[in-house]
Amino acid sequence: MSENPLTPKQIKTLNDISKLPAEEQRIKLQEFAKTLSPEQLAFLQEKQQGCIFCSVAEGKIEAKKLYEDDKVIALLDIRPATRGHALVIPKKHYVVTGQMSDDEVAHIFKIANKVASLLFDELKCAGTNIIVLNGPGSGQRISHVAVYVIPRYEDDGLDFLWKADEVGAEHLDEMYKQLKGKIKFEKKEKIEKKAKVEVVKDDEEERLP
Repeated sequence: MSENPLTPKQIKTLNDISKLPAEEQRIKLQEFAKTLSPEQLAFLQEKQQGCIFCSVAEGKIEAKKLYEDDKVIALLDIRPATRGHALVIPKKHYVVTGQMSDDEVAHIFKIANKVASLLFDELKCAGTNIIVLNGPGSGQRISHVAVYVIPRYEDDGLDFLWKADEVGAEHLDEMYKQLKGKIKFEKKEKIEKKAKVEVVKDDEEERLP
């Protein structure tokens, strides 16, 4: 990121934290990180250690690439959950999918689906999980969008199921009223191209045969 997205107040807070003992620094930094936007958090992490996925996209880190085009790279995970575990990353740096355009999101999931088909065909897996960890609260460890495609096998020991809580109709109604009709879409201007008809006038009078 070329510009520093942190406010002067946030920069001062960081400077104050840097003067604390190591253990206290760690605690304060964790608290401070919770107040940052995804963009600000990504900026700090890149400043500290650089973005691994950006380095892959730039060719600075070698990767086992399954597919590559001008927008995304599909590669094998170096720490797989199961045999054939892969991921698809955008070449451009994004922290969460909400920062990507609709076309970019559509493309990355299209390629993820192609990777899933490849795993079904070649590894004969029993299923796949296609997962996005969107933001630090989701367990995201690298602040760069990644769509994980994880092949599933019988008795592989993975469990992505969550404990379902029963909620009352009042709670569902409240959520429904709060969220209904608020999904945002990109505004695309409709440009109508009007054909220009050039009229060529003949100075000569029309002659009849």
